[in-house]
Amino acid sequence: MIFLISETTLLLNYLITIIVSIIMALILRLPFLPEKPRRFSWTNSAIFPTPIIAMGVLAFCFSINFYWLYDGKLLAIIIGILAAIFVKYLFKYIFPDAPNTEGGK
Repeated sequence: MIFLISETTLLLNYLITIIVSIIMALILRLPFLPEKPRRFSWTNSAIFPTPIIAMGVLAFCFSINFYWLYDGKLLAIIIGILAAIFVKYLFKYIFPDAPNTEGGK
């Protein structure tokens, strides 16, 4: 796959997306960490899944060579903001919780 920007710019865009999505999630009052026990928690937080979704959308845009302005930095900021809004308001609607299957039923 051919990228039209350098690797350092690509890494910087990913870092911008991660930082913006975490800050925006905290502004929207998502918890920083999921509730305990963290291993079995399905609580949305600022750490997971917000930056993961933002990085995935940004990777998709870069894979189709859509950089927009400033070598993708403005796109990274916008995607970080939209990912936090998505996790806060639409994530549970699109991906509902799994049913509780205690006791093997």
